[in-house]
Amino acid sequence: MTEERTEEWLAKFKEAATSIENRDQKLTAVAYEVETELHIVGATAIEDKLQDGVPETISKLGKAGIKLWVLTGDKRETAIEIGYSTKVLTPKMHLTEVVDGPPQKVKSLIAMELMRHIKIGNLPAYQFSSLDQSDGYTWKSILRCFSVFGIWNRRCSLAWNRFYLTMVKRMWRSKENYKFEMEDLEEQRQENKRKADPRVQRRKVRQLAREIIEEFWSDPNNAHLKTEDDYDETSVVSDDPPAVFERAKSARESLQSRRGRRSSKEVTSTSTIQKLALCNENLFDEEALSMRSYIPTSSTSKFDNRKRSIFERLFAVDTDVRNGHLVKHLSDDYNAALALDTENQAGRDEIKEMLGIAEPGSPGQTHFDPKSVQRGLIVEGAALKHILGDPILEEMLFAVASCSESVIACRVSPIQKALLLKMVRKYVEPTPTTLAIGDGANDVGMIQEAHIGIGISGLEGQQAVNSSDFAIAQFRYLETLLLIHGRWNFMRMSKAVLFFFYKNAALVSTMMVYSVKSLHSGTTLFDPWVLSVFNFVGASLPIVFMAIFDRDLSRDYVMRNPEVYQSGPRKEYMSLRTFIRWVVICVVHVFTVYYFTAPPLQLGGGVTSAYKGLMANFSSRRSVGDGEGGGLKVFGTTIFGNLVYIVTLKALLETRSIINGEFPTFTCKKGKGEGWPNRMVSAAHFTAVLCLPLSLAYNVSLYNLQLIGRSGPSAFFPFVFVTEHLLNMRSITWVLSILTPTIAMIFDVTGKVYSNIFFPTQSQIHAEIEMQERKASRKKIGWRV
Repeated sequence: MTEERTEEWLAKFKEAATSIENRDQKLTAVAYEVETELHIVGATAIEDKLQDGVPETISKLGKAGIKLWVLTGDKRETAIEIGYSTKVLTPKMHLTEVVDGPPQKVKSLIAMELMRHIKIGNLPAYQFSSLDQSDGYTWKSILRCFSVFGIWNRRCSLAWNRFYLTMVKRMWRSKENYKFEMEDLEEQRQENKRKADPRVQRRKVRQLAREIIEEFWSDPNNAHLKTEDDYDETSVVSDDPPAVFERAKSARESLQSRRGRRSSKEVTSTSTIQKLALCNENLFDEEALSMRSYIPTSSTSKFDNRKRSIFERLFAVDTDVRNGHLVKHLSDDYNAALALDTENQAGRDEIKEMLGIAEPGSPGQTHFDPKSVQRGLIVEGAALKHILGDPILEEMLFAVASCSESVIACRVSPIQKALLLKMVRKYVEPTPTTLAIGDGANDVGMIQEAHIGIGISGLEGQQAVNSSDFAIAQFRYLETLLLIHGRWNFMRMSKAVLFFFYKNAALVSTMMVYSVKSLHSGTTLFDPWVLSVFNFVGASLPIVFMAIFDRDLSRDYVMRNPEVYQSGPRKEYMSLRTFIRWVVICVVHVFTVYYFTAPPLQLGGGVTSAYKGLMANFSSRRSVGDGEGGGLKVFGTTIFGNLVYIVTLKALLETRSIINGEFPTFTCKKGKGEGWPNRMVSAAHFTAVLCLPLSLAYNVSLYNLQLIGRSGPSAFFPFVFVTEHLLNMRSITWVLSILTPTIAMIFDVTGKVYSNIFFPTQSQIHAEIEMQERKASRKKIGWRV
């Protein structure tokens, strides 16, 4: 280039770079002027490759049911390429790109995508069938009274906090702290208002989306975007019913069926409505998409909820069992169709299509279903500035993002990363557990905003690690951290919490049962010094070791089946029904330990010590009848001992490792098993080998109390001769210590067997599958040998 041309081009470049409007377009036009007739001699680049195992880790996290959002500062093209390389995006996925532009265009793009999802059926909560639905007087409406009471309670609490802050605390609070607390109270007030009636907020979101799109198309500058050949974007926002008479009639009949005005035989089937709605060749046809707003979303299920038993509805922990999604819950029409002779039918896919339950993308699905299209959302940080800050627009954006399989936010600032994560915590019900992982200083805000923050120690410094809860060296270690240790620890902590409740409730409830017999006089059933042994010998150490080393599935099986991670989000280990099960078994054990121990001890004559044999009277007095033991301390200590045995056996029964454990617990052979550091102390062997001796050590502690009491007047003096009469002279003590825990465990085992057979959880099913695989592998190895 000549000097004159260079100066001329630099002047144009400076003018374009300092332009306020359409800067990117002007810079591109100036670049096109100079980048002509070039011959590439060479190129240099900075390598920025992914770490090892990133695509595989992301794939397994997706199979585990973890929703993944990518928040990056890279430009849009780079972020999309990274999405494809990490398998966050797939080639068959439809991408919606929200790029920087005028506020009206950005908002209209989000609004159009929202209305498209509503019409397709991905957002049933925003459809008219849900917004205008009246629940009536049902169990849910009755239970809602408690939630309304909670909302009013929070509202009163917020009003008091606001009054106290403005009238009292303001006197000594600085302006910055006062402003921060006022903003926090305002956010809580808005959230409480939104939770009071979510349908009110959803109506506002839908109404605003329609207004934004109508305003966008009413602008003459956007008239050139509408063409006759393309589908009309306004079709996806039309709230009017379809114009075709048959389709309107089918929708009306479907609505009347839901209200009970017509019999099921007179109403057009839902599958017919779906076929009418999908027969148009256009992807986003106005009539087809509008019809979906009037179709009940749950009416196409192949399961019959009436086949659920009352026990499944009340006691089943697994959601599939409780909601009736098993083979035995299939509808009669579906079973009858599958039972037909294959020679008289075109195939199973045609049967499913006939019933209106064809799987998306299956060969039998002749009509294209827009709902089956996988979608991805790409949004730029410059476009987010028009959305973030407005509660209605934020909920609109999150509704679109929740319908997308993958979300990538590019060119976002650190504060925008934190706001996006905060938006997830705000608009998801119930509030999810969020995890943020990053390796740089620009990820600190996001890491601190999340429930769990993980920092990757790499070449970008230690700022993320210093601000995180956990630190890992590479991204692929997240797979082990979440799927293995995260799942195990949640299972262990759930058992520990429930078990600590169980053993304390069993101890106190036994004394409450005795208080009825003592006429509520306040007489304690157990000796105070004996009571202090409960939390040390029989009820703490087994639970602690179980909460540290227990495991229900092996590491290799979980890595091969990452979907087992869903046992935590599905509330298999910690839920109301699980808690009720522990309450029931606690009550059963309390009545067992008392009423199977107390009545035999109240009988006289049959507990006198013998003159010969194992239970002979070896005391210095050798008096007849010595050993009757009618004292309260002997009576209460016998019941207490049986309670210790039951709690210890309960810990042994709750330990899942005893089913999947192997001996020896560790080995130093390379590549053999899971390695000695991981299995050095197994919960199964500790519980089986040490817990039972610990319960027997309780008897040793009784002799220690007696020896201390004989040393002289002290608090232990009333315990003299109690242990001797209890364990040396009364054979009934040993008989009851065997029968009572056995009977209590029979109740427990019977309940577990019944539950595992009729109401199995996903973890129980996978444990049985793993056991079958292990048996098959052993037979295969034995056959080879």
